[in-house]
Amino acid sequence: MAAEFTYYFRSLLAALGRQPGWYGVFAEREPDAAAAYGSGRRLPPWDVVRTVLRDVAANGGAGDADPAEVGRAYALHRAAAAAEDSAPGASHALRGRLDAAIRARDGAAARARAAARAYEEAGAETAGPAGARLANGLAWARDDLSRAAARCEELRGRLAGAVGAARLGREAAGAGTGGGTGAAGSDDAGAAERSEAPTVRRPTGARFAGSGAAVPSGSPVAPAPATAARVRSAAPRGARFAGAPTADAVGEAVLPAPSAPAAGPAPSGARFAGAPKAPATPSAAPARDPRWTAEAQAGAARLGALRRAGESGAAYLVLCAAAEGPADRIPYVVRELERTGLGADVATLLWEIAALPPEPLAEAVAALAADGRGPDCRTLLHQAAARSPEDVAVVADLLHHAGRTDESGELLETFARSRPAATAAAVTRTRPSLATPLLAAAARVSAPCQRDISAALRL
Repeated sequence: MAAEFTYYFRSLLAALGRQPGWYGVFAEREPDAAAAYGSGRRLPPWDVVRTVLRDVAANGGAGDADPAEVGRAYALHRAAAAAEDSAPGASHALRGRLDAAIRARDGAAARARAAARAYEEAGAETAGPAGARLANGLAWARDDLSRAAARCEELRGRLAGAVGAARLGREAAGAGTGGGTGAAGSDDAGAAERSEAPTVRRPTGARFAGSGAAVPSGSPVAPAPATAARVRSAAPRGARFAGAPTADAVGEAVLPAPSAPAAGPAPSGARFAGAPKAPATPSAAPARDPRWTAEAQAGAARLGALRRAGESGAAYLVLCAAAEGPADRIPYVVRELERTGLGADVATLLWEIAALPPEPLAEAVAALAADGRGPDCRTLLHQAAARSPEDVAVVADLLHHAGRTDESGELLETFARSRPAATAAAVTRTRPSLATPLLAAAARVSAPCQRDISAALRL
């Protein structure tokens, strides 16, 4: 299947002809990667394939590729990925690639922030050639970030699929032999369980477009319900990038609305020891602070004006300032952005908050939880789980001591699920008191995960 996809992708590149669009600039910026994709040595990420499809269609005078052609390309791409992921050791390799992709995404986020600040500081000079270069740099920085985040998402989905296939294979082998898989099989099981990445809402925007939906951006999949929000990010423009993708080509994500939990009593008894408790239904909405309401309205009004004026760099800095402000004001900002039709910027705001030092990050999680914004809390916690064990330990400990034990447990559970046992156990070097909560969180992931982390704690 990999050979079939390689032939198909080469035909797409040939169809670009003398108008290579985005891919032509990409090949100049990353010639080694472009050569590996064209030769079949490496499977290109789906966002690359999707952009090439758009550019081929644009060269023919169409706005986008025919959905049937996109579906065919996606099927070939998924088949090639599945063949690659079925090889021995694929889960380990995918986890390494995901770690590298997360580092690339964080580096792209830093470059996007620096480019936005440089564009903002240029002020009136942005009208000249120097301003055009800054705008061009900002557009490419945001394009790089959007694609890096989409690749993290794609790798998470592939990793989850590889782990699931490995688990089914072990279960079938155990059923066929009438017994366990032995010590080696047990170790592989533990590694696979820890490798399974959580599925979370995909945040997008100027700095971060997500983490963790299993379907890559732009894939030909049935859309989410009408309550979902569609998020777009900017793409390079100007004569140099004629034929390059528009904002639609850079990255799209559908953020599904969280389903309400079914009513009913929480499980109890020894069988359910350690199971997460159902969140309590708030008796009344928290009282609103008029000061925070006024500041949130002013910030949203300024952000909206900047968006309408096309000042994306300045708009990005408004979101950065909101993230770095008082934690108690953050829920007000989120509500106001949603109320004024700027819901797409909430994801960017959340990512900026997730990049804060541990103390203000924990305060923001607590503030959102107190306001009843569970999905936003989970987004922040899942993003925070990608940080160092030291940072995770501080955030989890602060949440625990603030009475936010559910949020602290969610963070530790995500960390235990997505990191090797030795890395997960490292949180106790910074906060030894987290040993018991960490083991409880690992038990909610799986028995092998708890066993391996327990062994790592004893080293």
